[in-house]
Formats: sequence, C-alpha cells, structure tokens
Amino acid sequence: MHVLLHGDPVAAQQRRLALALASRGHRVVLCDAPEIAAELRAKFPDRCTETSSLPRVPMFLRRWLLRRRVRALGVQVAHLNSLKHWHRVWIDILPFVATAWGTDLNDEVFPKPAGVTRAIDRVLAHASAITADSGELLRKAKARARGSSAPCELVLWGVDCALFSQERARAGAGQLREKLDIPHDARVLLSPRQNRPHYHVDRIVRAFASSTWGKRGVMVMKLHGRGDDAEHEARLRCLANDLGVGDRIRFAPACAYEDLPATYAMANVAVSALEADGVPSTFCELMSLGVPIVATNLPGYEGVLEHEKRALLVPPADHDALVDALDRLAASDELAAQLGTNGVAWAHEHGEWERCVDRWEALYERAVGESGSGSTRASSVE
Repeated sequence: MHVLLHGDPVAAQQRRLALALASRGHRVVLCDAPEIAAELRAKFPDRCTETSSLPRVPMFLRRWLLRRRVRALGVQVAHLNSLKHWHRVWIDILPFVATAWGTDLNDEVFPKPAGVTRAIDRVLAHASAITADSGELLRKAKARARGSSAPCELVLWGVDCALFSQERARAGAGQLREKLDIPHDARVLLSPRQNRPHYHVDRIVRAFASSTWGKRGVMVMKLHGRGDDAEHEARLRCLANDLGVGDRIRFAPACAYEDLPATYAMANVAVSALEADGVPSTFCELMSLGVPIVATNLPGYEGVLEHEKRALLVPPADHDALVDALDRLAASDELAAQLGTNGVAWAHEHGEWERCVDRWEALYERAVGESGSGSTRASSVE
C-alpha cells in the first residue's frame, strides 16, 4: 500500500509510524517532514518519498497541485496524524484516516479561533476513519464529525515492549545516572512529559520540594530537543532554586527514541500533571519498564491508568494530594513494586505497538476499498 503521512514533523509518533509501515513493506510519503523522510530513506530507500503540502500557495492552486502530485506518486490513502486546520486541503483529494490529539480537540485548554475549529471539524467530517488514543477524545471527535458514518476506533500509540524492557535498559540507565551526577543511593522522580506551561511541570517541582523526595531524592526533567527547551529549563531551574531544591534537579538531554528506555528506566517513579490529555505513549513505555506512575485523574486515562492498581491518581492542581501520593511511594517499596508489576502486564497485553499498527493498516485498507468502490465519506455528511 502507498500511504501519505501528514502531521507533526518532529513528533516521535510520526517517525515511529513511518518506520513501522516501511518495515512492513508499505511505501510511505512523508509530507512536510524532511528529517523523518531522510531517516526513512536511509533505512528503506525504495519505500520512502518526500513531498510538501505547499503551505504558501493559495488554497485553490494548492489543492490542484496536490491532487496531481499524489496521483503521480500513486498514493492510495493519507493518515493525518494530529489535526490542523490546513489539513482540509486533503478533503476530496484522497481517502484519509484522521487521528485526533488532545491539543486538537481539548479547546478548554487549547483555545482556537472559530475558523480553525470549523476547519478541524470539516476534516473530521470528511475522514474515512477517525482514531484517537483515549475514549474521551474519541467521543469528542465523533461529536464534531457532524454525523459522519466513518468508523471511530480507539488506537493507542503503544510501546515496543522488547525495546522498553527492564533488562535491556538497565545498563543505559546506570550510565545516564552517572552522566547526570545522581548519587548511587538517590531515588529518582522523573517528569517525562514536555516542559511547556500546559504540562504543569512547575506543580511537580513544587510537590517534589514539599515531599520526602525533595530531602532524599533527585528530580529529573526530560528535555525533548525542541526550540524552547532552554527557555523552560531556565524557568524551572529558577523555581527549584527559589524552593531550595536547585541542587536536586537534573535535566535529561534529548535523545534518540531508541535511547529513551534508559531515561525512563532510571526512574523510581514518574509523574504527569496535565489537566487535559489523551493517553500518551509515554505511559505505555513507562509501564512496560515497570515504572510506577503518579498522574492526574483525567477521564482520558480511563481503562489505562487504574488508581491503586497501575498508578496513583490525584485531582488536577491538588498540591497536597500530589505530595501525599509521592510520599506514599517513597515510604512503600511494596506499593511501588505492585504498581510496576501490574503496569508491565497491562503493557504487554494491551499496549504492544505492532497491534496498534495492525489496526491502522486495517483502517487504511477499508478506506482504500470504499474509495475504490465509489463510496465517499463526504457524501454522508454534506
């Protein structure tokens, strides 16, 4: 099959999906993602093509040119990985699968101009299939698709359990602890998500400073190789210094995806404090490594993070509850071990990456089949 991928050009998810599809023998067109395309061509030179969505060209001309391009390339289906208002350019050009992220649909946290919201709704309405990584996001996507009869499926950005294994990651984790100058007997509290304000890492720093971890542990914040990393690192270092724990803060450098297990495996506990979210692949990866998770009790985590079984869940913005959860795990190795063991079992049963790709492949085939038979999703919603 010949699949076009259009989404966040630097997202690990886009890279992982491109590599997975190419490794299965599919031909992949990377749209507006030159770095991923270069890596894919190096590994699968006969299965990767690169193109542009021509963002600076007027829309009417852009659509005409793109139609010609994808026909010349033989593209059969597109996968829009995250939904942007400019993705409306693909309507009526190709059958496409639309995968919604929290930043796309959680407008209460990520407000957008009315025109952008309408454009995203149009994309959803014309999709051949809709996926999301949480039940809550999927319900929002379906409601905004204006009565479309397209299939809506929950598909996680799962985990390669062989890569994210405790045994395989152990040596790299030890080396990274040494690189970050973490004492051999110090426990590590990890903030693995991005450091932008809506991830509320400042709340994790405050809870760390107020908890047992701030006296005997080290907090590590992961950098992601984005242009604003330095800005947010400076902001969080300043906060930690003000709270008297600056000497106990570390920042793990951005790394290749294959090196990510070492960053996660050095953690005794990982924390996420968002107020709106889907199910990030980060949770699947941490659970595969047996790392206990403390997170906010968001509806989107339903079925994945179960309180007292695979995680400790606290209300968003509840400082005392977050401190209590951290102190519980600091005081009880038994609780931490049980959460970790349950997480490994869940990741292997429900989060295996290859099964996730299987589901997208099935949706691509269905979309291509319906397009070839003359059925169009647009006709069902006009």
